[in-house]
Amino acid sequence: MGYDRKTLRLGKKMSNYNFDEKLSSSSNKLPLITLGARVITLVYLLVSWAVLQTSAVTLKDGDKLNYDHYRSYSYTLFVVIAGVAYSVLLIPFAIYFLITKKRLISHKLFRLIEFYCDKIILCLLATGAAAMLGATMDLLRIRYENDNSKKHDFLNLMFIPAAFLLAGFVGSGISSVLSSFSLHKV
Repeated sequence: MGYDRKTLRLGKKMSNYNFDEKLSSSSNKLPLITLGARVITLVYLLVSWAVLQTSAVTLKDGDKLNYDHYRSYSYTLFVVIAGVAYSVLLIPFAIYFLITKKRLISHKLFRLIEFYCDKIILCLLATGAAAMLGATMDLLRIRYENDNSKKHDFLNLMFIPAAFLLAGFVGSGISSVLSSFSLHKV
């Protein structure tokens, strides 16, 4: 099989190429995207937490209806708090990675812990959002005997923290994918 001179020169140039070398533009963006995803997740979870905690209505008999009345909303609050704590814990590592372009702790065990914790938080946020949306949809179908409009107003408010929790889930998903990318460097 014959090769022309152009193919042979290209082959010679390719043999001198270092395939392990990273592309500078993509490696410069990875720390910024990592930090951005973690910060966006934190912001959305904090908004979800604030709206969930402050949403309440007072019924005619003086009782206050808030997230404590429904277990799925309490579970969602637990999930949001866990997500906030995890984001706050990992943001300093992302800032260090952005500034120095290397990991603060580059040990294989730390990367594995980060990888699995990202997956756990991602699953928790997904189940929290699903529990909240499912409970809200089911409770809106019920016709209450008294204070029907106030209870429906409260339940309609519950879509707001659920939407922010869903947005936090997306940010956490991006973080999860990025932690998966760092595993191959171990």
